[in-house]
Amino acid sequence: MANNQRGGGIQRPNGATQNKICQFKLVLLGESAVGKSSLVLRFVKGQFHEYQESTIGAAFLTQTVHIEETAVKFEIWDTAGQERYHSLAPMYYRGAQAAIVVYDIQNQDSFVRAQTWVKELQRQASPNIVIALAGNKADLAASRAVDYEEAKQYADENGLLFMETSAKTAVNVNEIFLAIAKKLPKNEGTGPQQNIRPSGNETNRTSGNCCSK
Repeated sequence: MANNQRGGGIQRPNGATQNKICQFKLVLLGESAVGKSSLVLRFVKGQFHEYQESTIGAAFLTQTVHIEETAVKFEIWDTAGQERYHSLAPMYYRGAQAAIVVYDIQNQDSFVRAQTWVKELQRQASPNIVIALAGNKADLAASRAVDYEEAKQYADENGLLFMETSAKTAVNVNEIFLAIAKKLPKNEGTGPQQNIRPSGNETNRTSGNCCSK
């Protein structure tokens, strides 16, 4: 899929060319209907669809953010949240340098499940993976079931980035991806690469920490 800059955070003035481009694989995990696909759509295309269809398997998109002299290109894998697809999850987060674990602030069970995803990433994913916790649907705070301070404390205790987001209003969507980009290493050279064989009609992709000038 073609990269779209509209939702990609900070743009360089006057179309200046970046000196370095770093590419990272990022995976979104969380229960079904917490808004993973909506977050990706808002970030990549600047759009929100009120009735977003559930992801089957995994969807793949790319987007770039800019940090000083570095362009950080994300390969974003949006995975299905349904329990029946859980066994496929390691296929998508294997080799990922970053992950966003998403829960719905209206749904306590989705927060509990998010903690299970965090534990799984900490146990099985790359040791240096950057993990962010996103409490989505912040626009519906009046009906929240998960307290902000509870989630923040959990994130702090586990070394996670944390923001409450809203794919609908765009609150903190670009910001959470940018915060991840700032924490990723920008070392030159090619890091470990992982060939992924997605389900459905997706083609094989190669990802890794690859920085070039």
